[in-house]
Amino acid sequence: MGANASQDEKNLFGYLAREFDSLGDRPLGEVDSLVLSCLSYFRLPEQAAAARTPEGMPLVDLYRADWFEAMTRDLWDPEGLVRLLGAVAASPRLRDLRVSDYVDDFDESAEKQFSACTLRLPRGAAYVSFRGTDNSVVGWKEDFNMAFETGVPSQLAAVSYLERVASTIEGGIYLGGHSKGGNLAAYALARCPADVAGRVVRAFSHDGPGFTEEALSDVAWLRRAHLLSKTVPRSSVIGMLFERQEDYAVVDSSTSGLLQHNPFSWVVEGTDFVYAEGIGRGARFVDRTLNEWIASMPNEERAALVDTLFSVIGAGGKDTFGQLSENWQTTVPAMLRELGKLEPGERAKITRALALLVRTVMPDFELPQLPEFEMPQFELPDFAALEQGRMVPLEERMARLSSPEGGFPA
Repeated sequence: MGANASQDEKNLFGYLAREFDSLGDRPLGEVDSLVLSCLSYFRLPEQAAAARTPEGMPLVDLYRADWFEAMTRDLWDPEGLVRLLGAVAASPRLRDLRVSDYVDDFDESAEKQFSACTLRLPRGAAYVSFRGTDNSVVGWKEDFNMAFETGVPSQLAAVSYLERVASTIEGGIYLGGHSKGGNLAAYALARCPADVAGRVVRAFSHDGPGFTEEALSDVAWLRRAHLLSKTVPRSSVIGMLFERQEDYAVVDSSTSGLLQHNPFSWVVEGTDFVYAEGIGRGARFVDRTLNEWIASMPNEERAALVDTLFSVIGAGGKDTFGQLSENWQTTVPAMLRELGKLEPGERAKITRALALLVRTVMPDFELPQLPEFEMPQFELPDFAALEQGRMVPLEERMARLSSPEGGFPA
């Protein structure tokens, strides 16, 4: 596991295997933050009751083989997460941390998926870690609700959580998260009370989605934006979503396409990431074309788009994207039938959004051959073209989207 990580690995595992400076000798940095933001993904078992209190429990006590399966249920890359926990447990730099104030709040009716924990650092400081999106359909719908709404349930929960735990933290406060967790960290920084914001040393968003125009024009945000450090990989899709982006730095990755969202692929040399000059072509497509498309819609139209998109996904009858993929023989035909019922213009928009979502959350999924099933008569999206950013000019894309076939342009 993590204890056997090679020092030559240019990633989080190699960093933890070779960097032994204490947090007192070298302050918490970007790479440390990505490690700590990943730790909030774990679903802590009931036996870890102390982790739900302000006092907390030693982080190393979570490294128990009999807990691994439950702790990584419905999460992305469970093997990688277990390996990371082992690497942290073996690391002289991070193994003495305590995990406290763990919360996990899932509310399907409110379309809310929120989880966070606080990692107690030396000398009274703490890192507040917000979980990113898990494998649940509800979690992803809440992410897409951010396209038209400021203050979705998880964002509000992040502010309340930070305000509550801040009263138990003696020293400086760090905030951070990966994926949606990065967005929550930025939102909590922008909306927390002034006395709490004054104690924030740094906030980190690792490939977290952007915000609506309203959120980033907020006066409190403009005063505090300098405290946020946002990093995205070259092929970022998640971090480029939505109308406006915070200032960001681009990190190199050992893989390609949408798989770069995986934090274990981010390249580390020495004590920092390897940075690139700019985002790749596919990420620029999302940043400009897709976000312009979303921004052109009134909020009511965006809300209707998201609701219809997830009604198609919900037709698969499963709670997680993992279950949808595993049971494709029944889920894919059901979703396609639902998609086929839509009017051509609406279907065009949903097909476009669905192509991005499927390729993002299920990067290894290929649409299978469906025996004894009559496919609806409309053009399916070219997922490979979406991943690589091989898109036709904007004028042709818009012409295709307005055509009766309504297919995703390749």
